Formats: sequence, C-alpha cells, structure tokens
Amino acid sequence: MAKIHRNDMPVQHPTQTITLPKEPEPAAPKATAPQFYDQDKDADYEAPHPAKGRDSAAKAGKAKSKKDLAYTIAMVVFAVIFLVSGGLLVKRFFDDKKTENEFSDLQSMIDVAATPAPAEDSEPSNAAKFAALKDQNSDFMGWISIEGTSLDFPVMYAPNNKDYYLKHDFKHQYSDYGVPYLDEKTTIGANAQSNNLIVYGHNMKTGTIFGCLTEYKKAAYYQEHPYIEFDTLYGDAKYEVFAAFAIDVVQDTSFVYNQYVDMDEDTYNDYVAEVIRRSDVDSGIRPEYGEQLLTLSTCEYSSANGRYVVVARKVSS
Repeated sequence: MAKIHRNDMPVQHPTQTITLPKEPEPAAPKATAPQFYDQDKDADYEAPHPAKGRDSAAKAGKAKSKKDLAYTIAMVVFAVIFLVSGGLLVKRFFDDKKTENEFSDLQSMIDVAATPAPAEDSEPSNAAKFAALKDQNSDFMGWISIEGTSLDFPVMYAPNNKDYYLKHDFKHQYSDYGVPYLDEKTTIGANAQSNNLIVYGHNMKTGTIFGCLTEYKKAAYYQEHPYIEFDTLYGDAKYEVFAAFAIDVVQDTSFVYNQYVDMDEDTYNDYVAEVIRRSDVDSGIRPEYGEQLLTLSTCEYSSANGRYVVVARKVSS
C-alpha cells in the first residue's frame, strides 16, 4: 500500500467570515420649538389700515348699488314704454272704431231712394239724395267709395279754407282722421267742373280713410278693385283706375301732380303720360282729352314726404 505523504493531502483552508461594518444610524433630529411668523419682527410688514378695509367694502357696495339702480331704471323705462305703446295701440283701436261708427252714421243719412232732380232744374241733381248731410254741414260735396274696401266716406269742399278738413271731422271738431276733401283749386258745379278732381285723405296706417290706396301697388288688388264711385251733389259717376304711383313731394319736384286741375289739351296729355309712366299698375288704359279725371292722394310711408296717388277716368254718370 502506498503511503500518502502529508504533502499529498488536500489542503483545507479555514472558512473566513467577513463582517461588514454597520452604517451609523441617522441621528434623530433635535427637537426644536415650532416657528411662528412674528409680524413685529418683519421690517416689511405693514398692518392693514381698518379704514381701508371699510373703504373697499363701501366701494364694492356702491358699485353694486349703482348696478342695481341702473337695472331698476332700465326696467322702469322699459315698462313705461311698453305701457305707453300698448296704451296708444288700444287708443288707436278705439279711435278707429269711433270714427268708423261716425262715418257709418253719416252714410245712413243718404237717401238712396231719392229721385234726381231734372237736369234743367236750378237745384243740384242729387240735392234730395244728400239733403240731410248738406243740412248738417254746408261744405259737404259728395260721397266716395271703392267697392269691397274700407274706403267709403263723405267728401268736403271748402275752397276758402284750405286743408281745413285735414284735421277736422264732419262736425267741425278737431280730428286726427279728418274727412276726405277736394283741392281748393277745384271747380265743381252744375254747369262747370274741373277736368281733374283731386281728393285728399289721410292714410292712418290701420287702413282707415285712404289707407287702402297704397294696395294699388299690387296688380292683384288693382284687378279686384278697378272702379271708384264718386257721387256729388251734381250727379253720380263711376271712374276707372288707370294709374297708381308713389312720389316724394320734397325730393321729387319735377312733377307737382296736384297742380294739374284745369288743364288744356296739351297739359292734359302731359299729365296722363306722366302718371302712366310712373304707374305701378299696367292698365292698358290711356284717357283722351275730354274725359274727366279723378285723382286721389294720400300719405305713403316709404319716404319722409311720400304720397300715394291713384288716378282714374270717368266712364259713366
């Protein structure tokens, strides 16, 4: 058996344990007294002035009060405008009805069954027919109407009192509605009449008096209402509308339509040509000298001084 020499034995090294040094534990913070802001030690500190706080609050209060006041005033103004506007509309409605009833009462005084006086009689041919109206107001001259419309009124004639019936009613009382009336330059009688009878009447915007005339801007309205009845003390007559137009009497002075009353042939033809040229309706009618004309004039509100004019020719009597 071979001998194992000491030097041939595996060498066993002793196990070494390495111990790492421990990290020192953090030292506990030292207890300190709580820190408080000391405004007495702050050189930049400025204590609020009690009056400033009160001033700010007062200013804020005043601003709010002003807003509230402005709002209240605005609401009051709005309410007043609303009430006044509403009141005016209501008043206009009742005024319209009152005026309508007054004209209706006048119409009932016409004696439609009266027999016209003979042509050679000294009395106007329609004296009996309109006797009651003439007795009430000596300025009464006739009655004008357009069938199917609200235009149905007496016509006055006061050549020595221009535009009197613009603001007076049939009983001579002040009235915003007035009564339709003939131009003061008109000649109207049994033996002589102007070849253009011009009649003025208000446009009350609600369609009363001559308000419906502005509807002649529409072709359909013209087709439905082509005739005007104008019965005077001197006879009944029907007129056929052939022209209707708007004009501003201040801006457009090239055609003073209400100066064409008693016309010679050339002037008559010029007038007819001009109203046809301006007309909103195409009637195809061209009156000839010798045919009496009827011109109705009312306000028109598309311009400051607007008028609406409807012109017709006499077709029967």
